Amino acid sequence: MEQKRSILVAGGDLRQRYAAENLRRLPGWTVETQGLLPEEPQPEQLMPYDVLVLPMPACPDGKTVPAPFGDGALSLEMLLRHGKPDALVLGGGCGASVQKAAEAAGQTAADYMQREELCLRNAIPTAEGAIQIAMEETGTTLSGSRAVLVGYGRISQALAPRLRAMGVEVTVCARRCVSRAQAELLGIRAVPVTALSQEAETADLVFNTVPALLLHREILEKLPPDALVIDLASRPGGTDFEAAKGLGTQVVWALSLPPEKRD
Repeated sequence: MEQKRSILVAGGDLRQRYAAENLRRLPGWTVETQGLLPEEPQPEQLMPYDVLVLPMPACPDGKTVPAPFGDGALSLEMLLRHGKPDALVLGGGCGASVQKAAEAAGQTAADYMQREELCLRNAIPTAEGAIQIAMEETGTTLSGSRAVLVGYGRISQALAPRLRAMGVEVTVCARRCVSRAQAELLGIRAVPVTALSQEAETADLVFNTVPALLLHREILEKLPPDALVIDLASRPGGTDFEAAKGLGTQVVWALSLPPEKRD
């Protein structure tokens, strides 16, 4: 009888819980979790795994795996100790530190966020989460408001039509002319990033998706007093958070959602 292979799903948010539930349906595999469920084996009782599934982001500090449902972050070194020789380590945004640690343990790390189909599908919950934040943090309906989307990658492409369907006037600020042309093909007004200062003057909402400092003090000073900035970019973000705090600008930095609010 062929021996079952093992998957360890470690850390992360509800997405990891759903992943574990779905992976348990695979024939010929057993699934264990760490830092996700109330009843789990102690680390020393974990069976050797063939595949380790880390969250997104997998290991932001290079040493620990976020585990908000557990008692604290999980040690990456501890998790790797339970892998079989030649085990596969999967994580979102696996940096060089994860790659090196896996190699040192005789395992191979792969970044599942390098798969384009996953990135496109992941843009949908990100866009919906951004809209939820906007609805919760503003005192009026979104319909009739004016939103500026900085960047026109996967997230903005998912976000723009959903905002428009809610009656929001959307303008895209994008550096690349091809990105602006793509937006305009869908009937979305698009301007160069150099026009961001002018667009900020009448914006009710600003959604940033670019991990570069585009929303600096000079731009933030142009925003109306009750404007809301939602920064969806990965670290280091695209907003001067200290300047926003000094100006009293409401900013939500939505890292992988749920958000980290900066007021």
